[in-house]
Amino acid sequence: MDTLATNVPILFGEAGTHRRFTVAGWSEDSNKDTTWTVTHVAELEFRNGVLKRDPLLRIRATPFIVANELPFQEINVYLNGIWLTYALAANDISLEVRVSRNFFNSQRNLLSFALPRATCPRDRGWNEDQRILGFAFQRVELADA
Repeated sequence: MDTLATNVPILFGEAGTHRRFTVAGWSEDSNKDTTWTVTHVAELEFRNGVLKRDPLLRIRATPFIVANELPFQEINVYLNGIWLTYALAANDISLEVRVSRNFFNSQRNLLSFALPRATCPRDRGWNEDQRILGFAFQRVELADA
């Protein structure tokens, strides 16, 4: 488990830093700038330093959608089991939510993304991809803003 510094984003994709933080639910294969979630729950684990104020959690991701068949995805975001935010996404998302510093644990934090509409393309006859796709993540950041 690695430390997530404030204002230093977790980057996804081939050259990203995400592998230092991933616990479960992430594709082993990454595109140039993104990494797919591949289950209904994807998780990141990290330690953090002392927070002087409530940080802003920023998430950038692209939903897996199929026109007229899967027009949007849903995402619920949790920190250490505490629900933070929810979104319906038909296009790229840039979520921002202020998080109470009291929700963080100094030893271990678990950031979870629940994806109830994640879908296996092969099961739906769209292509041969057997992964359960929800979102392709670009970055996650705790900002001191």
